[in-house]
Amino acid sequence: MTEELRYYARSERHLQALQTWLEASLPSYPASVASGGSDPVQSKLFPLLKTKELGGVVLYSPTLASTQTMLRETLKPSAPAGVVCYTELQSGGKGRGTNTWSSPEGCLTFSFQSVFTDGTTLPFVQYLVSLAIIKAVEAVHAAVPGSAGPVKIKWPNDIYANQAKIGGILCQSEYRDGKFSVTTGIGINISNQTPTICLQDILGTEEHPCTVTKEEFLAAFCNAYEPMEKLFLEKGFEPFMADYVARWLHTDQVVQVASGDDASGKKVPAVIKGLTSTGCLLAQAQVVGHSNAEAHKMKICT
Repeated sequence: MTEELRYYARSERHLQALQTWLEASLPSYPASVASGGSDPVQSKLFPLLKTKELGGVVLYSPTLASTQTMLRETLKPSAPAGVVCYTELQSGGKGRGTNTWSSPEGCLTFSFQSVFTDGTTLPFVQYLVSLAIIKAVEAVHAAVPGSAGPVKIKWPNDIYANQAKIGGILCQSEYRDGKFSVTTGIGINISNQTPTICLQDILGTEEHPCTVTKEEFLAAFCNAYEPMEKLFLEKGFEPFMADYVARWLHTDQVVQVASGDDASGKKVPAVIKGLTSTGCLLAQAQVVGHSNAEAHKMKICT
C-alpha cells in the first residue's frame, strides 16, 4: 500500500503557491492538502518557524522510501520555493554514491530544494548546510544554550559527536533553464540511541535533560539556514569561513596525502589548514629537500 503524502501550507500565501503548483504538476503520488491543527506539522513545526519561505510548504508522510527521491524525482516539475519534504520513518535513505542512510524511529529525515545561478559556489552548499545544522544544535542545547557541545562538522558532509556519526548531508544538483536546482537531504539522530548516538543523549544532563523533538530541530535548522543562504547568494562562502572552520574537526589535523612530486605515489604527512577557494581541503606538507624543510600547500578534494 502506498502511503499518502500530505501537503501543508503555513499561510494563505503559501497555500496559493501550493495550489498553483499542484494544478500545474498533477503529481501521480497520492496526495491531499491537510487542514486542522492537531498533527505534528501544524501544531509543532509551523508555530516555531520564523522563515519567509523555507518550510512555508511542507510535504509530509509518516513513512517514505526517501525524501530525497520524492523531491528530486517523483514530484515534477519543481516544487514551490522553500518546500520541505519530511517523514517520520524513511526506508530507503540516500547517501553519497551507492551509500544508504539508516533512518530508524527517532531520526529526523528531510529534504529541501534551493536554486543557484553560479556553478562555482555549488561545492560550498554542503558546507553551508553543515554549519546551519551546528547553529541549530546550538539553538536547542538545553544545558548550555549557544553551544554545540561535542557536535562538530566532519568534512565534507557529516556531523559527528564523540567520534561517532550522528548526521549526514547529501546535496544533488540538476542544471536546467540556466539555473542549478540543488536538492539537499539531511538525516540526524534526534532521539534514537542506535545505531550510534543521538542529540538528546549528547546535549542533555541530569539537571537539564534535552527533550528536543524532530519538529523543534527542523524549525531551528530552517530558521538558521534561510538567512545564511540569502547572504551566501550575495557574497559567497567567505562570510562563513571562520565560523565553519571553528566548528569542524580538522584544524591542524595531520593526514597522509599522496605527493604529486613522487611518481611512486608515496604519501607524506600534511597538516590541514582550511579550505581552498574551490572548496577543497587546504593542507600544508613538510617536504624535506635541503637543509631546511620547505612547506608545500596541497589541496584535497572529494
